[in-house]
Amino acid sequence: MPNIKLTYFNIRARAEPARLLLAYGGVHYEDERLPAPWDDPEPWAAMKPSAPYGELPLLLWDGEEIAQSLGVARFLAKEFGLAGKTNIEAAQVDEIIYALQDAINAGYYAMFEMDEKRKKAMTETHEKVTVPTVLGQIEKRLAARGGQFLVGNTFSWADIQTFFFCSELGDQEVLQKTPGIASLVKRVGDLPNIKAWVEKRPKTSL
Repeated sequence: MPNIKLTYFNIRARAEPARLLLAYGGVHYEDERLPAPWDDPEPWAAMKPSAPYGELPLLLWDGEEIAQSLGVARFLAKEFGLAGKTNIEAAQVDEIIYALQDAINAGYYAMFEMDEKRKKAMTETHEKVTVPTVLGQIEKRLAARGGQFLVGNTFSWADIQTFFFCSELGDQEVLQKTPGIASLVKRVGDLPNIKAWVEKRPKTSL
């Protein structure tokens, strides 16, 4: 069993896909959580100079350090057999990941925008345009690939990332327009290891 430590803030956000993958894999790991910088900036300020890119999350796997949220998640997906069985499937997994990441980033940009007028406009665009659009696009991919899973007709990182994206949405009613995705999200959430993690993880606002 490898020695694993995942370091991030005490929020879900960019580390939660990795935590979901680790939960699915059923491996023991140290879930190191720093206070969010807006709650207490000192712990992260002390650690930041030693972080390879000045960012979190960081994964330590048997002494090897891996940085960047997608780099961490892709490594874990490969370790747990969830990154696609062929190069084509790996590319199809990445396609879903990057489409969702664009939408996730747009949401974060809106959330942390300081100008209130601009923040309101960005949030409205994200909720009414960006999210429904990407869900509709992925719904079509899901239907075209068999309707059960997003890649290779088998469970993959793409399904976990879709579960994460959808479960974080403030407006769950948007999923009514994409019944295939709604079904997928429920099935992922019902997986024993995923369900157990979601029930026991620390309750945080983000």
